[in-house]
Amino acid sequence: MADSYRKDIINILAVCTGNICRSPMTEGILRKIFEDNTLIKIASAGTHALEGNPATEFAIISAIENGIDIADHKARGLNPEIIHASNIILCMEPSHIEYVLSLDTSAYGRVFNLAVFSDRGKLRKIPDPYGSSLREYRECFKVINMCLCNFIGKLPAI
Repeated sequence: MADSYRKDIINILAVCTGNICRSPMTEGILRKIFEDNTLIKIASAGTHALEGNPATEFAIISAIENGIDIADHKARGLNPEIIHASNIILCMEPSHIEYVLSLDTSAYGRVFNLAVFSDRGKLRKIPDPYGSSLREYRECFKVINMCLCNFIGKLPAI
């Protein structure tokens, strides 16, 4: 039986636009957090990804600076099959949630805006660093990490 269909496996999906900045960093952080838990599978996809594109250089650098290697990441486009196989879908902004639900309305209740788990809960979206400086990528990484820690803290024990 494939892992994505096992009832005891939790599939977490990170979603952004191009699947080359925010969602690969999110995927990397989650892989590190759950590296010893074989029942949790982590993946990412983009609403408008160009298949096979690597993570951006600054995303890779920001991750490496935090002990996470995403150098082998390859972008993939979001599709109904990926959504259906995911138990938890973490989107970087509200438009991504809308896109997910446009592909699979059954995802309602499993899809979350990661930004609302910021310390003050005031973020509407995880800022997209694409085309920005390494400083913005580092800040984006910190925001994603903080939101993930807060999100995971609200989950029942995994």
